[in-house]
Amino acid sequence: MIFQERNRRGAVLLFAALLVCVPFVGCSDSSAHQQQDRLVQVHVTDQELQMPESLPTGATTFEVTNTGTHEHSFGIVGPAGDQMLDKPLKPGESATLDINLDEGTYRVYCPVDEKHGKPVELALHVTPNPNAPATDSQS
Repeated sequence: MIFQERNRRGAVLLFAALLVCVPFVGCSDSSAHQQQDRLVQVHVTDQELQMPESLPTGATTFEVTNTGTHEHSFGIVGPAGDQMLDKPLKPGESATLDINLDEGTYRVYCPVDEKHGKPVELALHVTPNPNAPATDSQS
């Protein structure tokens, strides 16, 4: 009888612990998946920026890696404003820049190379996100 009561108490405690943990597991997995979907890899070399030239609107994380032989950085200017990495990257270093991209054309560039008179840049075209919820255009 004592054995059955201990088992029942243990089962109740286990069930309660699972109820508390399950929502956290579900939330953390989906938010990690969403962040991964919006990650854009950027490689800054001594001659160019290697990245997509077209992206959809929305929250985007640029993961910038310096694959060149001297310091480089990453900047972006356009409809969502002017942003750049906090500090230049040494060869092999990486950093991220988060930006909410609005529709339009952006100038993506390396501020370090620009200071030395060797602009490394490209045009980034941001188009409406086909996965965004539809909005009523009638006002």
